[in-house]
Amino acid sequence: MEEYLEFTKKIAKEAEEIALKYFSFEVENIWKEDNTPLTKADTEINDLVIRRVNETYPEHSIYGEEKSEIKENSKYIWVCDPIDGTMAFSCGIPTFVFSIALVDQSNGLPILGVINDPIMKTMYWAYKDGGAYRNGKKIIVSDNAVLKNTYLNTAASGGSVGFSNLPLIKTLSENKCAVMKFPSFIYGGIQVANGKYIGAVFFKEYGHDVAALKIITEEAGGRVTDLNGNERRYDQDGIGCIVSNGILHSKLVEIVQSGKL
Repeated sequence: MEEYLEFTKKIAKEAEEIALKYFSFEVENIWKEDNTPLTKADTEINDLVIRRVNETYPEHSIYGEEKSEIKENSKYIWVCDPIDGTMAFSCGIPTFVFSIALVDQSNGLPILGVINDPIMKTMYWAYKDGGAYRNGKKIIVSDNAVLKNTYLNTAASGGSVGFSNLPLIKTLSENKCAVMKFPSFIYGGIQVANGKYIGAVFFKEYGHDVAALKIITEEAGGRVTDLNGNERRYDQDGIGCIVSNGILHSKLVEIVQSGKL
């Protein structure tokens, strides 16, 4: 695992250089069919990940947001979001991150994850049974047992997963839990492992947005499931994601269920 971790950290730093090379108020982008922006940084970083994995672990598969390479009978797959928060990035807003996880394809669960914030020079990482870290300092989730005076991160509701986020926002507001939303779900979601937020709820299906969050949050003492409170795979699409400090997980599942369409 240490070998995989060092390999992944190096990729994250290379990705940081690419992101910062392009980041400005003049970032050019095109629009994808799903009505989300795409920049040169997204494609260059995605290509970088594929190139580095093929050089070092040619038997491994790669699942990237912009491009993938699936190898037959591969034991592991690298799940990558080259720039999570491309909408912010394309507008010159500094709330975006690089995210990558190594996922065991026998069960679809991540065994290692790295999330890097190029602007704040902050790197989070974890691997199975190794704890979670921010720039080398061990991190743990919060011990909040009530919703009052806490923060939760969420993202736009996605009809494809069959839930509305409106009941969640309403109930949390009534319970005096402040709801925050960033163009990058991972940017806010990692704050659960960091001990700042009690939870984060993702209403889209993509695995690349939540794979690294899964392992880092759980190694920090939290819990991560799909929107129904069940385990899910992270090498393919699923039914959204609930990230929590563990203590309030059942409560968040209950609230999210009230938004089932």
